[in-house]
Amino acid sequence: MSGDAARWLLGGVILLAVAALFVAMARTWRTRVRKQTEAVPPVSVPSDVGPAAGAWDGFTVATTRADLPLERITAGGLGFRGRGGVTVHDDGVVLHLAGADDRWVAADALRGADRATWAIDRVVEPGGLVRLRWTATGAAGATDLDTYFRFPEDDAAALRALQELATKHNHPHTAGEGTN
Repeated sequence: MSGDAARWLLGGVILLAVAALFVAMARTWRTRVRKQTEAVPPVSVPSDVGPAAGAWDGFTVATTRADLPLERITAGGLGFRGRGGVTVHDDGVVLHLAGADDRWVAADALRGADRATWAIDRVVEPGGLVRLRWTATGAAGATDLDTYFRFPEDDAAALRALQELATKHNHPHTAGEGTN
């Protein structure tokens, strides 16, 4: 075999290996999304939601399993950072996620809200993220989640509104809550 033929053969083998790697990554990601969709099903915003106590626009940083800020939830638009925000109502919270339908979190599913410094793909100044702690219930049972937001303006008001809603429904806090 000549030198040129050997290089073409080696290049073809490397190209096939890279293509196989990308196919495997895509299949793994789809499997992860499918499994997490069972645990974290999308909940549409009810039509009879009362007036909003407040709305804040900013960025959705990530949604992770509770107290595991490096384990990203990929289901239902929760997987990626982008424009987003929250609208707080007396009955719950509407999560606005870029590129996905709005998601409803009922007030009785809220576990609290606090500040955080980092999540899976973002590190900010101390306390620069607002973390909403909530529970999703799906076919796989209850899953405790943390959704991180970055509000460029008035994040103290957003945090206060989220905390008041969670406190009003008197949910106990789990161990380990606080700034990560």
